[in-house]
Amino acid sequence: MKSNWEITRARSQYHFDTTKWNPKWDTVQQLGHIEHNWTVELAQAIEDSQPVTWRTRGRPGDQKTRSAEEYDQEEYDLESYGMAKDYTVTNMNYNIAPVFQNIADQFALVDLMVRIHVQHPGQVWNLHLDKLEKWMPADPTQVVRYFVQLTDWQPGHFWSYGNYTWSRWLAGNVTTFDWLNVPHATANAGHVPRATLQITGIKTPATDTFLNNLKEAV
Repeated sequence: MKSNWEITRARSQYHFDTTKWNPKWDTVQQLGHIEHNWTVELAQAIEDSQPVTWRTRGRPGDQKTRSAEEYDQEEYDLESYGMAKDYTVTNMNYNIAPVFQNIADQFALVDLMVRIHVQHPGQVWNLHLDKLEKWMPADPTQVVRYFVQLTDWQPGHFWSYGNYTWSRWLAGNVTTFDWLNVPHATANAGHVPRATLQITGIKTPATDTFLNNLKEAV
């Protein structure tokens, strides 16, 4: 069986040296802040979210659903780490309320995918590298993934980007990272759910315009 980790690591430019800190890789890229009023919609999104595993995380009916071989490779890694292949990594919600869809639309991405991650206490998305090449195999560098935090940071919540651990964010913070190269993980070792709006697609000139305006507004 092939290892998903070894396959993705081989195409990454990350240094994979735990004694180093390189600001190019070991960081999260702060893009700005979105003012918000989504208390009701967020509560509903959390309530409606469903637990997913590595194999079941995909959007129902998605034409980009991974092959069974890829899922097998991911589960091979989990079991090699001593983890159960069917453990819950997070809760997922693909039913996007208008207030969240309107935010995602402003990023002006082509082939847009929007979903809400709700990570409950005890859930862990273990260290991995993303595989978003399927959006544009000819030039994966045009594929982007943005995050809008929907809840304030609480003790026990963290994101890991390479050798950097991110915490103390506020709801409305907008970030991205080099998905093609940087290994990352998330976990909730706290007491309350952590919710994030994840936005993925192919960037356009209008994307840069929106992001520039977002930075200027800070």
